[in-house]
Amino acid sequence: MLAAPGAIATIVAVVAIVVVEWSGGVAEGLAGAVVGLLVVLAASQVGLLLSVPLVGMRVQRVVIGMGPRLADWSRPNRAVAVRAIPVVLAVGVRATTAPVRKRMWWSALCSALAEVAVLVPAAANVDGGAFAHGFAVACVAEFVYGMLPRRSAVGTSTGWLLFRLPFVSNEHARQLEAAPLVGETIDAARGGDLAAAERLAMALREAYPDLRAALSARMSVLEAQGRYVEAMILAVKLASDAEQEPDEAAGSFAALASLACFSVEAGHLDAELGLSTANQSLENATTLGYPSYKLNGVRALVALLRGNLDVAITLATRAADAGDSLLGRADDLATLARAHMASGDNQTARQVITEAEKLASWWPRVASTRSRLEVC
Repeated sequence: MLAAPGAIATIVAVVAIVVVEWSGGVAEGLAGAVVGLLVVLAASQVGLLLSVPLVGMRVQRVVIGMGPRLADWSRPNRAVAVRAIPVVLAVGVRATTAPVRKRMWWSALCSALAEVAVLVPAAANVDGGAFAHGFAVACVAEFVYGMLPRRSAVGTSTGWLLFRLPFVSNEHARQLEAAPLVGETIDAARGGDLAAAERLAMALREAYPDLRAALSARMSVLEAQGRYVEAMILAVKLASDAEQEPDEAAGSFAALASLACFSVEAGHLDAELGLSTANQSLENATTLGYPSYKLNGVRALVALLRGNLDVAITLATRAADAGDSLLGRADDLATLARAHMASGDNQTARQVITEAEKLASWWPRVASTRSRLEVC
């Protein structure tokens, strides 16, 4: 989380402080830089939260801290958690009603203004000593870095939303137009209302037959129904789109890797074909910048299907601990339970799948894992 927005900003801040404070107070200045970076990042996230009632956004994610999970109030469509080291705040919001583009722009502006509210008094107090100097330099560096328009598999910068979003291509504009229906479809699928999800997916198919966002939503519905091969066909279509941006391609390949593994596990696809597809997709996703830790769940399943049980247990445990998505965690726990089953430890497998059922007992891989355990 710290690396996503701040790698360059941190380097800039450190270099500036070391140069300016070389004669003394370097340690104090560096401490100020670290605190300043964390404060301005938190301010940007608070700004996003403030935009929820102001411009009509919906909260998708609020995670306080990093490290082991201490408390969790997540639902299928919203992650809310507190972790052991409360030094960062991560917020995700989305627009659920039109006009989507305007709501996103105003939300980004709220985030930027919240950073400015921290930056201005910090800059005014720049002569208050080494700590204040470091604090101010870090705030300015991070703000400037955040204003650079950029998109990647990690996320989208505030600057991109402010300066590029109003002028996106027609294709991107159509995706924004479809966002409310796409979001409603995904919410229904993740919430377990599969009848409504199917109906909404059909509406998407009729209105936006080839739109990327619509195809992704339909994939979510098919996965929730356990129809992995059909979902994989859509994933192949997305991954082979020559006009997609690198960040979009990274997500497409990550989804394809997961669905290939699910299809093999369910016996719907030849193992060698499916696993070779998954491995190549993982490599492509990583090359395109998809966060490596977010692929641990898929890697765990590949290891399980290959018979590398110790590796599967380790990776599935990491994925379940690191993830904030309720369904993603349930899925990783299902993999972990299956790995323990394969190693002959059914008692531990039952404990793990019980934990997964508390999150989403209806999820296809959770339900099928429980069924397998009942006959063991």
